[in-house]
Amino acid sequence: MISTNLTHNNNVGILISPGFAENDVVSCLSQMRAAGLPTSLLSASKQTTPGQHGLLVVPDYSLDELDSKIKFRLIIIPGSYECVTNLLMTPGFHTQVKEHRILDCTHGRIVILAEAETALKQANLFVDASDKIWHQDNQTLETFCQELIRFAR
Repeated sequence: MISTNLTHNNNVGILISPGFAENDVVSCLSQMRAAGLPTSLLSASKQTTPGQHGLLVVPDYSLDELDSKIKFRLIIIPGSYECVTNLLMTPGFHTQVKEHRILDCTHGRIVILAEAETALKQANLFVDASDKIWHQDNQTLETFCQELIRFAR
């Protein structure tokens, strides 16, 4: 685990919960960190979190650990229906993410990866057009991550 300093203004947070899409998370995490962006894995708790195919990950921070001074330029919601469903059952998701409390109010964006789209639409979350919400749409994950990196710098 790489420790990140959350005092920067270009922080990136990647949400994980049980059943997260491992490829999405690992690919985004490695690209963001390779680009020098302070990137943290965020979860409902600090417990080891299993991915879709058994990869076990310890998050850097739980959502409850984040205080009001910590703001993120990007909050990435990765795929898997199970992951999103678990996030939706987490009080910290609603208070910190849905209400944009941990989002940089000027430049922050919530990023929804393609696999998360269906579950979020069913929950009627982040469906309204907003310049604060970005969707992967038909872009490849690598191309989309590069676009996010350019924005976050």
